Amino acid sequence: MEERKRKKIYFRRKKFLAVILTGLIFAYSAMNIYTFGDEYLYDIEHIWNNLTAGRSTVSHAVEKLEDSLSDDMYEKMKFIEAFSYVNVLLDKREISNFSFIKDETGSLHYASFYRDHDSEIFEYALRIDRLQDYVSENGTDVLFVMAPSKYAPNDERLRVGLPVNDPHNNLNELMFYLNRLGVNTLDLNNYIPNDTVTYDDAFYKTDHHWTIDAAYYSTRLLVDKLNKDFGYDLDTKTYLSDGSYTRVRYENGMLGSMGRATGVCFSGLDDFTAYYPNYQMNFYRYYLDDDKDEFELEGDITQTLMNYEELYSSDDVYEISQYGLYLDELEVYEHIVNRDNPDGPKILFIRDSYFSPVITFMAPMCSEIDAIWNMDKSHTIEIDDYLSSNTYDCIILEYYPYNIEDRGFSFFRETD
Repeated sequence: MEERKRKKIYFRRKKFLAVILTGLIFAYSAMNIYTFGDEYLYDIEHIWNNLTAGRSTVSHAVEKLEDSLSDDMYEKMKFIEAFSYVNVLLDKREISNFSFIKDETGSLHYASFYRDHDSEIFEYALRIDRLQDYVSENGTDVLFVMAPSKYAPNDERLRVGLPVNDPHNNLNELMFYLNRLGVNTLDLNNYIPNDTVTYDDAFYKTDHHWTIDAAYYSTRLLVDKLNKDFGYDLDTKTYLSDGSYTRVRYENGMLGSMGRATGVCFSGLDDFTAYYPNYQMNFYRYYLDDDKDEFELEGDITQTLMNYEELYSSDDVYEISQYGLYLDELEVYEHIVNRDNPDGPKILFIRDSYFSPVITFMAPMCSEIDAIWNMDKSHTIEIDDYLSSNTYDCIILEYYPYNIEDRGFSFFRETD
């Protein structure tokens, strides 16, 4: 009898705790609906309209819905910050089950205990080679640019034993094949960091992106490469000299994507340096966002290619990243027309978010720039079809090292 009584009490406590936990879950869900109900309904309606109109796939619609629900959570960042603070108290250098690790200078890196070798890297190189062969019939130049990796092999900033996600094996293998296939390349890992743009100046601590200083320096390298190897005459004295831009530094004003995932307590905040042009130019910009909504802008470079709202619209560091100052960080498709330079080259960029500031810096020297996001899951723009009806003076393919995967090379696949 005594044993049976103890079991009853035990299971009664279990049921009581289960009821409390279930009640808390329902209460938190109700609070989310009360706080973000209008946003949920708007997102659901928007996602449904895109799906029924054929502008989105089911998998993409589900992903967008999950993103909406996970982004709009009541006091989400307070939970993240509480977890972040506990990790700081424990002096941990990893967080979220080794999603990120922190080096001795405070910079965050992607973590991985084991990185699978991608056996398709040679095929990715062949796809680029097929693209080059296809557009060469129109006299189009092709240049492949590898963005610099935030992690450098044998980095002494990391504690011994921390499992960093190192992309250099894939990176080096891809560059090897491209060079053997005769594709002109520019590996920015060979130039950044350097004595002019040091490591701390080249990368944000809380973000995976390079800084605007590094992007501006790399634009100079890119333009010099185009002028030297392909015979262009892009005007660096006017548009890429020391007096072309005014640099403004915003201290402790930026929290990157890594920092938003780990919390400020763990990551800290970054300074952000913006480049404002000291010249006037008239641009037209048309772009498609991830929901395939269309936008058009006209005016000076600061009114079309730069979005000041990313700097001034909110004092909440969790809400936006100042990196979005240039071309809103990343859009699926961009069409930019320089109305003051009709004789400049027409360039297509197949790129990721690393090159948004680079495109902004190059726009004054070009007549037209189109840009396609190379990792677009919805395949808004099919590059094969697009190139069959559009011609360019030059195509620049730019890849962030962690984007070397099949999805990033969804063009000119081998056909049976």
